Amino acid sequence: MNLFARSLLVLALLFGIVFAVGAGVLYYYHFPLIWALGFTVGIVLLQFALGPMLIDIIFKIDWHAPAEIAPEFDEFLRGLCKKRRLPIPRLGIIEDGNPNAFTYGHIPSNARLVVTRGLMQMLSKDEFEAVVAHEIGHIRHYDFIVMTVASLAPALLYMIYRWMGRQRRGGGPALAVAIGAFICYYISQYVVLFLSRIREYFADEHASISVKDPNAIATALVKIAYGLARIQDPGQAAQGAKARQPALNKAQLMGSLGICSFSSSTPMALYSTTAAGQFSMDHMLKAMQWDLWNPWARWFELQSTHPLVARRVRATSWTAKRLGVDATFPMTPPPKQIPWSTFAMDLTFLSLPWAGIALGILFGFGHDIRAPGNTLFGSEVVSRWALVPLLAGIGWLLRLAYSYGKQFRRATVVDLVGELEVSHIRCIPVELEGEIIGRGIPGLFWSKDLVLQDETGFITLIYRQPLGLLETLFGLLKAERLVGKKGRIRGWYRRGPIPYIELSRAEFDGGQSVHCVYNDYLWVLAILTTVAGILMATVRL
Repeated sequence: MNLFARSLLVLALLFGIVFAVGAGVLYYYHFPLIWALGFTVGIVLLQFALGPMLIDIIFKIDWHAPAEIAPEFDEFLRGLCKKRRLPIPRLGIIEDGNPNAFTYGHIPSNARLVVTRGLMQMLSKDEFEAVVAHEIGHIRHYDFIVMTVASLAPALLYMIYRWMGRQRRGGGPALAVAIGAFICYYISQYVVLFLSRIREYFADEHASISVKDPNAIATALVKIAYGLARIQDPGQAAQGAKARQPALNKAQLMGSLGICSFSSSTPMALYSTTAAGQFSMDHMLKAMQWDLWNPWARWFELQSTHPLVARRVRATSWTAKRLGVDATFPMTPPPKQIPWSTFAMDLTFLSLPWAGIALGILFGFGHDIRAPGNTLFGSEVVSRWALVPLLAGIGWLLRLAYSYGKQFRRATVVDLVGELEVSHIRCIPVELEGEIIGRGIPGLFWSKDLVLQDETGFITLIYRQPLGLLETLFGLLKAERLVGKKGRIRGWYRRGPIPYIELSRAEFDGGQSVHCVYNDYLWVLAILTTVAGILMATVRL
């Protein structure tokens, strides 16, 4: 997930707890539906009112005047806001090498625009202006208010479903209303996500028109999206964060602010370069193929607040054509073999444990299974529910064998992001060498995930342990000390809405190391589940 999406997730969790407790109280004491609907509206309004203040508290943000970044930036921002008849937003910087940015607030008069140090060192002047124009587009379109109002619909529909579902006197009609409300609640969540994606397209268009160059926002999006560009000197980035150096100077050409591009997952990064640090169109077009042609991409976008980057880039190419500008990224035709067979195989292995549970229940509701002969099932009455853990465990083991490879190979970021036949379930076991440049969620002091940069780009490392407490402790006590460290990491490269590596082991200079046992934990659980099924099958009733 990107930075803003993660902050929204934290806030949603806080207010979700309040909402759940309050709704439970209203439900238990049989308050009328109108009270429940009013309570729902009140919670959403409270979240809207307090959200910016909580973000200010949660994240480590240093506030700066635009002129402190660069005189050119100050002039650009003032001119753009004057043209759009908007007040200048408050500008914040998070000292983190992971590139990202977000905008939040209530209305244009108290909007905040926050960027990370990493982005300010990684994008060009034109991209900087395009990204700022994108964020100004969100402010101008009142997206804070629009999305708050939109989020009311699913919450209200859910309340109607719960209250009508308990009506006994209403009989069939009340039940029909409850079922209809639940279906509409489910659909409305996807409608809200669709609205969010549409507003991203509008913000991109606003950026294209504002700077009169759709290619600037296109290259910025691609840089943010695929982890395929390198900082000239990664060590300087880490040192700059500690020394609180000026954000930019004229020699740096005002390296740009970034832009939030996805909801599901950790921030992403930069554009494709050669080993010499020069732009490579071939690498970039290769990186975009997954978003455009992998079947999983459509599924992830359906559940995302942001369109996939390649699709946004394609939209900017259409805007460029309308404005009479040559597009930087020509849209290439799909590969000869779009991996639908791979997608089907992924779905098969992903569903094996659940299929085992379903089959076990089906047999369980049938009859006791008896088998002749002196075998595991022979002369023993097999518990009719033994097949549930047995088949689920076997299915789980098969899925783990499919999802976690053992043959690790050396790779670079640019090697990985062009891989087409990879997903969140199908991985590539890899080893990379590089430097930790920041947290997965910049500015969040308990963020457990890290960002690794090698000579070709950077990528998010997902830190997983069996217990969430272990992950939190790692984020609180150890993650920050790893920033700026060089080392070798081993893990499983996967692809959701963003490319990432599920971390297995990392060894850093100075003897520090990180070891994730989440994979081992899953294998143990799967084996125990299978053994439990076998033991149940041998029990004489």
